[in-house]
Order: sequence, then C-alpha cells, then structure tokens
Amino acid sequence: MKRLLLFGVAGALVMAAFATTPASAQSVVRDSTCTAVAGSNRMTYDCSFNVSNYVLGDPVTLNINWACKGACGPATAFGLRSNAFSPDGVSGHLMGAKRFDDGLSLTFAFDSLKSMGSGRGVGNARFSMTVNMDDGSGAVTPVPCKIDVHLGE
Repeated sequence: MKRLLLFGVAGALVMAAFATTPASAQSVVRDSTCTAVAGSNRMTYDCSFNVSNYVLGDPVTLNINWACKGACGPATAFGLRSNAFSPDGVSGHLMGAKRFDDGLSLTFAFDSLKSMGSGRGVGNARFSMTVNMDDGSGAVTPVPCKIDVHLGE
C-alpha cells in the first residue's frame, strides 16, 4: 500500500511539472551576421538575433560564433552598450557569459517590456564584445563588435 501511495504521489508531481511547463518555449534565432576588419584580416560574426515566445524574466542565451580569414579570438570584453535596452520602459540585465576560442555564450534577461496590448510586448537589447584580431602583419588589434537582440511577441 505504501508503494502504491508513493507511486501515486510521484505520478502527481510529474503531471504537475508538465502542467507548469509552457506550451511553447522561447526561441532564439540568429537573424544575420556582420563583418569586422582589422588590416587584411576579416571576421564574420553573429550579430543580430530574434527572440520569440518569451516569458518575462526568463534567461535568454545567445551563442555568438565567428570565423576569420586570418587569426582572431578570443573575446576579451563584453557588456551592454549605451541605450542598452529600448524602447523607453524596457529594462533588463546581464546574467553571465562563457568564452570560447571562436565564440561567446551570453545570457541575459528582460525585466520589463513595452506593452503592445493584448498581452504582447516588445524590447531590444544591445551588447558589445571585443575580439582580438591579427591585422595580417602579426599585430593584434582589439576590435569592437555590436550585437543586437529584438523581441517582438
């Protein structure tokens, strides 16, 4: 009888977990790439992302990758740009980042969005990272790279 009760409680917990899971989880999609240049070296990197099915306060993770014609990497700095969140009324915060030789995983969250009515919200986040690039002559140059995120529900 105790086992039956234990399995019944475990089954109820599993069902409760499925009931609290959103029907559609957020989606982060790379929208475009950009190019940075240092001397004769050219780097293409992920610079624009779209987020959909977002739940306010949930973490958003961007996987930013790059490829170089010459030598580049790793990222030496990252953070929010001026006017980091927009339009007026939109706010958020960085939660962390992890650096790789040819990429960066950046996590942040929107704290508030601009309401568009009918429970819909919009927001933009703007970040900057600096990547070391060989300029083609052996000199390493720190190159700033802009990253933009758009959320439109």
